[in-house]
Amino acid sequence: MPSMVSANRFINTVAIPLVIVAYGVFLWLDHVHANQVSASYNNQVPASRDHMQRIQKMGGIDGLLFGGSNAVYSLSAEFLTRSMGIKWYNASLINELGTIERHKNFIRELSARIDRTRVRYVVYSSIDPFEMRAIAGHQTEAVARSESRDTVGIDIEPKISALEYIRHQPFRHLEFPERDSFGDIVFENETCNFTAEQLVKHEREDEDISAEFLVDYANFFTSLFPNAAILIVLPSEYRGAFFDDSRFEQTLRTKFYSALKANYSENTIKIIFQPPYSSITQVCDRPFHANEDGRFWRTRNLIELMRAVVRIVPSATAQSAADHPKMPSSHR
Repeated sequence: MPSMVSANRFINTVAIPLVIVAYGVFLWLDHVHANQVSASYNNQVPASRDHMQRIQKMGGIDGLLFGGSNAVYSLSAEFLTRSMGIKWYNASLINELGTIERHKNFIRELSARIDRTRVRYVVYSSIDPFEMRAIAGHQTEAVARSESRDTVGIDIEPKISALEYIRHQPFRHLEFPERDSFGDIVFENETCNFTAEQLVKHEREDEDISAEFLVDYANFFTSLFPNAAILIVLPSEYRGAFFDDSRFEQTLRTKFYSALKANYSENTIKIIFQPPYSSITQVCDRPFHANEDGRFWRTRNLIELMRAVVRIVPSATAQSAADHPKMPSSHR
């Protein structure tokens, strides 16, 4: 009996307080990590800095990918490089840095670190022309969009399990999400869990607003990259049930080219509409975020559409790769 009393006393005075303290420390670490993720998701300051460092190491750049999280998850600079035989880099950022002004400042700074006259292709892929009020949201400093993951206070339930902390060591990867030397997302540390039960929005922004927004970006890229073909891309997304987007696409295409004529440029400027993902198995965590299979499919589709609208003369090695495409090394 005395030994049982001692055991109970030990549990009440030592073991339980230790567990409570340990869990409190774990919640604090989880809160710090969640805030790092939130700051990286909304501001992407570490990510933009990492882009600058990586692109300087690459030397000359022939093709650049810009845009938001759809391009982060769903386009591969590595696959474009292997297929076309020229050097591509994925400089897309989650939420496009929150505002148009911040995003353009990032692009200006990045362009100042490379030979801009060498760049042959610029791809800008954004979901903003699709989503209602997204463009207006990016015209202000208030970043209150669906991609925001701000956290206030410390929750009693952690955002990530202890096992996932041990497995992925998130504090070692302050860039969110982790990117490789091509600027492509590293899917090894990503959790893809999109399900059919999640809401898929079937709504579109006003075509005049979208056209004005895209023409502004097209002219902006033209001013920075004088020898590049500027490709404005409306990205693939998973739409669930049948959704006829043909009227929106045709109207936006017409308004885009009409507005472009008023600001004529000698650059090749084209607008491309990529088809929707045919299966939910191609999506990661949002309708416009591809998983690794979806990224391979969408990037290959983009190359096919590029060939239809701009003149591409690949090297012999690149032509062979295009005829017999292989997945990037990260996918194998």
